[in-house]
Amino acid sequence: MHSDLEHARRAWDRAKSVVQQLESRPPDNAGEASRHQAELHLARLRAYMAQGRVIALQRGCLAHKACEDAPRERLRAPEAFAAALAEP
Repeated sequence: MHSDLEHARRAWDRAKSVVQQLESRPPDNAGEASRHQAELHLARLRAYMAQGRVIALQRGCLAHKACEDAPRERLRAPEAFAAALAEP
C-alpha cells in the first residue's frame, strides 16, 4: 500500500502536468480565452494545494491540515510557485 506522502507526490505531479499542458496550449479562438484563463487559474490552485499537502506531510503534519500553513508562507512569492512547478 502506498504511503500518504507518495500519494500526495503523485497528485502534485499530475496537477503540475495539467498546468504545464494548459500553459503550452493556447486557446483556439478569442472566445475561449477567458475559459482557458479560468481553467489555468484553477489548475494552478489545485497544484498549489497539492504542493501544500506534500510539504505538510514532509513536515509530519496531518494531510487534512496541509493547506493551513504552507500557502500563507508563499503568497508573497509567486516565483517560488513557478520554480516549484518546474521541478522534475
